Amino acid sequence: MPTKERGTSMDNGTPLGASTTLPVRPEPAAQAPSAPDTPRAPRRRSAGWRSLGYRYGIVAVWAVEIAVFAALAPDTFPTAANVTSLLSSQAVLLMLALALVPTLVTGEIDLSIAGTMTVAATVTAQLNAVEGLNVWLAVLAGLGAAVAVGLVNAFLAVRIGVESIIVTLGMGTLLVGLSVWLSDSLTISGVSPDLGNLLNTQLLRVNTAFFLAIGVGVAMWFVYRHTVFGRGAVFVGKNAEVARLSGLPVSRIKVLSFVGTAFLAGAAGILVVGIAGGLQPTSLQTLLLPAFAAAFLGSAIVEPGTSNPIGTMVAVLFLATGISGLVLVGMDPWIRDVFYGAAVVVAVTVSRIAAMAAPSAGRP
Repeated sequence: MPTKERGTSMDNGTPLGASTTLPVRPEPAAQAPSAPDTPRAPRRRSAGWRSLGYRYGIVAVWAVEIAVFAALAPDTFPTAANVTSLLSSQAVLLMLALALVPTLVTGEIDLSIAGTMTVAATVTAQLNAVEGLNVWLAVLAGLGAAVAVGLVNAFLAVRIGVESIIVTLGMGTLLVGLSVWLSDSLTISGVSPDLGNLLNTQLLRVNTAFFLAIGVGVAMWFVYRHTVFGRGAVFVGKNAEVARLSGLPVSRIKVLSFVGTAFLAGAAGILVVGIAGGLQPTSLQTLLLPAFAAAFLGSAIVEPGTSNPIGTMVAVLFLATGISGLVLVGMDPWIRDVFYGAAVVVAVTVSRIAAMAAPSAGRP
């Protein structure tokens, strides 16, 4: 009688040995990874929109601000003359606000920027207009004086360990007094027109000083975004102790940041002298509050919670637009101080909220 050997087919044609492979089902295994992905997609989209809101919400508010003032003052606000005048008038404030970025990025505060700007401007104007020194040598002397201020601030704050806010507050007051002494309490006029011709030349009906300040801001963005020093400075500002343990030269980075802040503040002073052709040393202190308002507000734009040059430039123009609009609709000049003071409070609050909320919104 014939017998069926192992591996032969049964009456229905199914091999006996194949019964052990029946439980294997590849279909569910292939579908398994897709199960958790479906509910996650809406969350990712929502997080992306929130992240855009944190980064660029003020830009949207700026657009609304422009639309409102254009409707309230249609004959004066949305005109080419007003736009070009507004941009040209912001060159000095742009440079001074950008000067705050290097120290703010590393977690320090330099309150001496207005004093540094004043002493650089005074040295330049005094040497050129009064002493007769070549204007470009006078400019170098003014920038050199600013760098010296930065080195002193860095020595006291970084090497000695005195709180930067205390050191720079005292230094700013000292520098203003020194500037008044150097100028003998007089307005300095007669600065060489060569400097003014360079800074006041019109490009698209806007003076070149404005484009110079924008160029500085773009260069700073590149440094902080694409260089080892810039990324290290941001890391130091986030957590200096962790940065130190990671091997970063924290002290050196902070020293260079103080010097960079002072140099840019000195450059703002050079812009003042070149644009005006002279200087009244006691007139520049009013720029300190607007500069801080822009710098703090800028830390809530593009990279929430971190001071950055692009955000600072946007903030300067946002605030300048508000001031211009309020004046053109008939508000009294005192609104300027109220607006900038409120902007500082709001900017710090918004920056803090954005810094806390952005990580949960999926910020990279």
